[in-house]
Order: sequence, then C-alpha cells, then structure tokens
Amino acid sequence: MRQKWLLGLAGLLVIASLACGFLIVRPLYGSKVYAGIMLEGVEVGGRTKDEVAQLLQVWQKEQQAKAIDIYYGETMFKVDAKSIDFDLDVDSTVEEVWSVGRRGTVWEKIKNIYLADYQGYRIPLRVKYNENKLVEMMDTWKETVDRPPRNATLSLLTGGIVPQEQGRKLEVEALRPLVLQALKKPDVTSVALPVTPLYPAITVSDISQTGIREVLSKFSTKFNPKDVNRSANVRLAATKINGHIVYPGQTFSFNETVGPREKSYGFKEAMELVDGELVPGIGGGICQVSSTLYNAVLLADLTITERYNHSKPLGYVAMGRDATVVFGALDFRFTNQTEAPIMIMAEVDDDELMVGIFGQRRLAKAVEVFSVDQRMIPPTVIKKQDATMYLGETKVDKQGKPGYEVTTVRVVRDRDKELKREVLSKDQYLPDNTIVKIGTQVPPFVVDR
Repeated sequence: MRQKWLLGLAGLLVIASLACGFLIVRPLYGSKVYAGIMLEGVEVGGRTKDEVAQLLQVWQKEQQAKAIDIYYGETMFKVDAKSIDFDLDVDSTVEEVWSVGRRGTVWEKIKNIYLADYQGYRIPLRVKYNENKLVEMMDTWKETVDRPPRNATLSLLTGGIVPQEQGRKLEVEALRPLVLQALKKPDVTSVALPVTPLYPAITVSDISQTGIREVLSKFSTKFNPKDVNRSANVRLAATKINGHIVYPGQTFSFNETVGPREKSYGFKEAMELVDGELVPGIGGGICQVSSTLYNAVLLADLTITERYNHSKPLGYVAMGRDATVVFGALDFRFTNQTEAPIMIMAEVDDDELMVGIFGQRRLAKAVEVFSVDQRMIPPTVIKKQDATMYLGETKVDKQGKPGYEVTTVRVVRDRDKELKREVLSKDQYLPDNTIVKIGTQVPPFVVDR
C-alpha cells in the first residue's frame, strides 16, 4: 500500500515538473516579438516580424524627408538625410528586435525574455549613411566656426596695443553622433554645434607688466593674395606667432609655436618646395612666415639657435635670408640673450606680411645683414634618348637654371664703430638641370631607281 502511494506521489512530481518546465520554456516557441521590447521608445512586443518591418518602412519614409538646422550663435547650416545618404537599416534593425530571447543558451534566452517583460529592453534604430559626405560637411562647418585665439600685441601699423581675442574650436567627434541622432528622431529639428572656447596665452595685462613698448626691428615680405589657400596659411601661421613673448634666456621654437601642419589645425593645401620641386602639401606658405621672422630676428641682433636654407632660391627674400621649416624635422629657433623680454609681432595687410620684434627700449646700435662671396653653380646637362627623333637631332626639353653658393654676414655698429661681425651661414642653392633630348631613330634610306 505504502509502495503504491510512493509511486503515485513520484508520478505526480514528474507531471508537475514537466508542467512547470513547459510553462518556463513555452515562450521560446513564440511567433511574435517578446513583451517589453522597445524600439526607439516604441513598444513592439507582441508584433510579428513582418509587422515590425512594416512599422520601420513607415518610419523610413519619414526619415528620408528629414532635415535639421545646425547652428552656432547666428551661424546656421542645414543638413537633410539625402545629403549624406542617411537611411534606416530596416533588415538589421528587424533582426536585432527579433533576436532578443532567441539567441544564446536556453537559460540565456529565458532570462532575456523575462527581463524584457519585467524591466523593458530598449533597442536603437540601426542606420546607415555616407561617412565621407558627412565628414566633408563637418569640415566646411569647421572652417566657418574655428578661429584661433589671438594674443594681445603691439601693432606696427598704429603703435598701440591690440587687445587679445578668444578663439573657438568645433568638436567634430562630438558633433557626429548629435547629427545622426537628430536625423533619427522625428521631434528633433535642430542641433547646437559643440564648440570649445580657446583662450589666448598673452593678454593686455601681460604686455603691460613686461614693459614692452618699443620696436627693435621689423621686416616685411610680399605674397599673392589671389592664391587663397597659401594666403590663408600665411595668415594662420602669422596669427600663431603674433604676440608671443620670449623672456631672457628663453629659446623660441617656430615649430612648437605654430604646431603641426595638418587640416585639423586649420592649414590648407598649397604649393610648397620639397626636394627642389614645387608640389602640393598641407601648409604651403608657412616658410614665408618663418623666413620673414628670421630676418626680423637678425635685425634685432638676437642669437640664432637653429636655421636651414631652402634647396632653391625664393622670390620673397634674398638668398641666404630664408629659413625653411618642416614640422618634426627642420625648425627655426632663436634665443633671447638680452636682459629684457621681447615680443614677436606679425600682421598681414593686403599682400604684405610684416613681422616685428618689440622690446622695452630701442636698439642703441645699428644692425646690417648682407651677402658676400656669392658663387654661381652652373646647371648640369642631362641627356635623354628619344625614339621619336632621328639620330643627330637634339632638342632642349627643359632649360636649366644656375644654383648659387652664398655667405651671409651680420655686422653690428655703434655709430661708426664696428662692434661685431659674424658669419651667419654659408648656404648652397641647387641648380635646375638642363634636360636635352637626343634622337635615336634611324632615318629611312632613300634609294634612287
């Protein structure tokens, strides 16, 4: 009797366990999205896979017509979904919704189903867009918004103090998700540009405390303002050195002050001299600023610490008076060996770049810089065979130009008395080779009959 009772109880326990197990795993065989799953805040639980796809297709049509305003202060830009090929990724979004509670182990599936029902499970819309088009747009916005800070300085044009100006920088990486989120959400119609303020290193108060007020030297060079990108690089580099104070014993580095020549730093592509050839590069024109500064530094009788000449003569300064710079490789540096602070001033007026060195008192001595012992280096003649020309024929394909060797000297005088004479540099500028084509084709023989 007792044995039958125990067998019956065991049977009931088995049936109960099977029933409980069935109730637990039953949701695994559902044919609809599980309860609690939300897509961009909209409950989609209880819908079929096709119904979710239909909902997304309705949203897709709305998103394709979406346009938003991007603004900073009074500056306004517009962007619409089509301009960056922005679209909902319907297939991957549906798959993401459908897979909740249907991936992983059995117990992981059951856990996710009950967690979604109990506390909700949010899924963002999957989108796709043309990243290159968005980057191009953001670069355009960055050019408009970005402005480097301007140090307070003394003006060569007016003689007065020019107050400092705060700069600003568009945070591109922070902007990208803001634009994409705004295009996804129907109730968002505008986005404020994330802009970081940039503060100048030198203020009017700083200049007042140094006692800097007199021009020690100045030098200017001309450039072509119609070359827009190169002119922009000249102005930007001039802004970066403008107002920089060099204290006694301190060494100024052009590269450290101007920074990397990259688009992210505001520089543009322009022609520059590389290995004796003019080629496009980011930051073309910066060497005109370093060369103009070099001459102002020479005339202020400051100590040159590092300087290199270009491989070819330039049009804006005489040979021996240029200073080429390459970030991370070639720098222009000078040291303030005097007992008082000095300040660099750099201004652009139309087609003229002006650089000056200011100090507490005017120079009591005269400084002269000139070239001596100039020697011409004739171009080498390079002969190239040409199969389109007959034997004996020659043609100058490229006319060479001579190179030069030049020695540059600085002389310092007090009235008629020479205080110092020093050789600043012995520079070599390479010639352009003459290219001559030589015919190699055998002429046809003429046979009389």
